Amino acid sequence: MPRRIDPVKPAAEAALTDALRVHICAFVSARRRTPADILNRLSQDLSVSRGSVQAAIRGLVAGGELAYTHEHGRTFLEPSFDRAVRVGRRIVLAPPNRPVFSEAEELVIRIRPGVSFGAGRHPTTRLALRAIEAAVNRLKKAGDITAGSVLDIGTGSGVLAIAAVKFGFSGAIGLDIDPCALAEARENVRLNGLEGRIDISDRAVESIAQRFTLVAANLRPPTLAQLASEIELLTEVHGALVVSGIRTEERSEIEAEYGKRGFLCVWSAEEYDWVGTAMRKR
Repeated sequence: MPRRIDPVKPAAEAALTDALRVHICAFVSARRRTPADILNRLSQDLSVSRGSVQAAIRGLVAGGELAYTHEHGRTFLEPSFDRAVRVGRRIVLAPPNRPVFSEAEELVIRIRPGVSFGAGRHPTTRLALRAIEAAVNRLKKAGDITAGSVLDIGTGSGVLAIAAVKFGFSGAIGLDIDPCALAEARENVRLNGLEGRIDISDRAVESIAQRFTLVAANLRPPTLAQLASEIELLTEVHGALVVSGIRTEERSEIEAEYGKRGFLCVWSAEEYDWVGTAMRKR
């Protein structure tokens, strides 16, 4: 006789898979994980089979929600940026040709994958974008930002300058010395329809004479420390500074360096042992 199939079982399995996918996405979003770490942790914590967890992972990768990445000979699972991904309360990053069903308050930023830093895959980019959102909210409480301008030092893909202008700033300058970054940032500016409002340039920071309402720098601490005096001069009084590219153990050093120059940390967040901060110039 053929084996009887319980009609409830497929529905129960589907519900289990859906629940596992939610747990896996939450687990991966908190910290970059290896597949083995996910299998071991969730199969124990949720008392489910490793096969069920593996099936849920395969579904998330096939659906474009997670992607395998490789670093120093190790394989990790991270959120995929081959589709639209929310990185802040309002900010959504999306590839150029993927449809995005966004709400009125959301800011969709189109970023073409390239060799330049800043496509959203690295935690420091996501933290810098969230810090810009926090800085914008604070600046808007103090007044109108539409007359203000932005300086993005080490612009890479141009994503921070694009985000700031989409939030309402009148214009931005993105600085970089890498020819690939300059070309890719200009293309991303074009994709977002902001050619007349964002200038991507290879000018030296020292050659910039104006002051800015918002300065952003997603750079490592030695460079941030070296640029501290220039950034102090370039930031308007009561303006905002967004800093990322800092490890958790390096945070106090950078905050102390900029604290001496009148900057007060008003927002910070951590992701994967990286820190992003928004500061206000007193």
